[in-house]
Amino acid sequence: MGKNQCEQGFRDGARRKWPRISLLTLGAGYLLWVFLYNSDAPSTSGGAGPRGRANFATGQPATTHNVTISNFNPQGSVSPTSAPDYSYYQQRIQLRPLISSTVARDEFEAWLQKQTTVSFERLLANIGDVELNNLSSTDGVAEGGVIASPSKQAPNYFYQWVRDSAITINTVVSHISNSSQSSGLNLTLVGTVLKYINNSCILQRTANPSGSLQPELEGLGEPKWEVDDSAFTGSWGRPQSDGPPLRAITTLNFLSTLNQSGHSLENVIDLYQKEFKTDLRLSFQSERELIEQALALDLNFVVKNWRKSGFDLWEEVNGQHFFTALCQLKAVSLGRNYYTNIRPEFDNEQKSISGGLHNSFEDILNFLLVDGGFLNPAKNYIVETPQILGQRSGLDIAILIGSLLTHDSEENSPNSEKFPFDVNDSGILNSLYGLVKQMEILYPVNHQRANLNLGVALGRYPEDIYNGVDTSEGNPWFLATSAAAEVLYKVIWHYQSLNQDLVIPLDGWQSEFWSLIFERIDFSLQGQDTWQLVIPYHSPAYNQTMVSLFTLGDSFLDKVREHVSDEGEMSEQFNRYTGFLQGARHLTWSYGAFWSSRRWRDQALKALNAPN
Repeated sequence: MGKNQCEQGFRDGARRKWPRISLLTLGAGYLLWVFLYNSDAPSTSGGAGPRGRANFATGQPATTHNVTISNFNPQGSVSPTSAPDYSYYQQRIQLRPLISSTVARDEFEAWLQKQTTVSFERLLANIGDVELNNLSSTDGVAEGGVIASPSKQAPNYFYQWVRDSAITINTVVSHISNSSQSSGLNLTLVGTVLKYINNSCILQRTANPSGSLQPELEGLGEPKWEVDDSAFTGSWGRPQSDGPPLRAITTLNFLSTLNQSGHSLENVIDLYQKEFKTDLRLSFQSERELIEQALALDLNFVVKNWRKSGFDLWEEVNGQHFFTALCQLKAVSLGRNYYTNIRPEFDNEQKSISGGLHNSFEDILNFLLVDGGFLNPAKNYIVETPQILGQRSGLDIAILIGSLLTHDSEENSPNSEKFPFDVNDSGILNSLYGLVKQMEILYPVNHQRANLNLGVALGRYPEDIYNGVDTSEGNPWFLATSAAAEVLYKVIWHYQSLNQDLVIPLDGWQSEFWSLIFERIDFSLQGQDTWQLVIPYHSPAYNQTMVSLFTLGDSFLDKVREHVSDEGEMSEQFNRYTGFLQGARHLTWSYGAFWSSRRWRDQALKALNAPN
């Protein structure tokens, strides 16, 4: 793909490289899978569906048959008298009966509202900011620092993690718009974000066990810091390469939000200081200075270090990881757009910054789609860390979290910029399916839900043995269960905003996720021909399908409801047998994940209720 082409051609460009690579290094079996898995999707299935399989005996393309359903037949079950045909499949496929919660709807909605408020309050309570709490005076937390948890023993999470902090502040950024204020902004939260970026500038320049700014910015790969901004010098899984790109994403999202609100960075700094009659004492006073002091360092870290191995977001495995690579790609994508289209005057005269980001985007994209091994011919889901495939299944909630964090914009249309592995991608959805099917059995707290078509409690990955304090057996995590709900809400919003038919391949491989929504959809192909389910946009069947997705999403949040405390407390985990809170208390990420899920639930509900 040429360096001047837009991202929209990323899958086509990658596919043109695949046959040559496959023939030379991976063999005919891999080439076959590439053709089947990555052919152009006929509609909005996110690159999931084949346009038409080739008949390898004759070399002729197979015929693709559409099974169009505009309204589901309540009678459903039929048997073919000969070879299955259109009418057989049309009557055979039905929606599964789903329920959203195990309590009355009014009770669930009331809890949801209360928990949303509690979650955001608890999230803010874990951020060092004199306008929000007393963490600075009572616990020595730096202004702008984000603690992972107030827990100081069994386990001790009273530290700053670069990754967790960036994700948390990105949640705050999504909440700073406030139409009730004359400025259109919540200035208190604007100040929180400014203090976070300023604190990041300090961490970036502090020598640590991972290194310093010279020669290749290795020090930015340090994952964990003391709450007072001093380096954590204990043994740890370092480096971790997801922190800088996530911090860059948060910074660019903040600048974009200000721009959409009609404010410059200089303007909001002035507004805040006048409102609170204080000097923020920032290391930057303008957008250019912020870019030079903070953002450029994080983007350059990605450009220089993305090929290097590092530890995963769970800090356990040193290697190459899907989550990390996807976050790196997103940061580079946003960065090159910023330097090229928003602030080209901030690039140097040789345009080497934007040029380097262009080159890195193509290289990381190729790594994600081809060289990294994340798309495995033997799996219909994405493999998080290919180097340990065999020791683990490859299923990991990190895959879903990566998709959510890199597809968080409310701008979505057929003409909008494309970015890979959106929530409707078959690899993402099948990863969710695989986690659900394994963990509904793995965790006894799920057993009563296993046959009820309800969302279940999810953990990090099936082979997990971390129990929140030491090692024995892994447990469900609040952030993982909330992430499952958010994926489903975003799928609804994605399809509704595109105004296109829902197209699902009927091969029992790419469509595996959809067996959670439909009955009798997971059948095998007959002969050489292919079949795909087409549900016309805004038909009764389409609307019913969207409602089913929404109901399934709610049932995951209902599982969260079953395990939070009466006061709305979320720890890191809840016990796989008893369901009681376990691990670090008041985990910041748990609250942020729930709040983000609720935010996208509101967006999905708005889309469902929009006039046709």
